[in-house]
Amino acid sequence: MKLINNNGKRALVLFGGKHYIVSDNGSETLIFPADSSGTVTQWNEVGGGRALTLLEVLGDFSSYLHDF
Repeated sequence: MKLINNNGKRALVLFGGKHYIVSDNGSETLIFPADSSGTVTQWNEVGGGRALTLLEVLGDFSSYLHDF
C-alpha cells in the first residue's frame, strides 16, 4: 500500500494497482474505489468497518479490504 495523501479523516491510497479513498466519519472507517485524483468512483464500500479509526485501517490496509 502506498499512502498518497491523508488529511486525518480521509486518505487516498494506491494498493494492487488501484486507488482507494479511506474515510473516517468518527464511528466507522470505510474504503471506497477511487480514481487517481481521489474522486470516489463507486459509493459501495469495499472494506473497512465500524469502530475503526483511519490509522487502524491504514496500518493493515489489506486485512480490511473485502475480497471480491
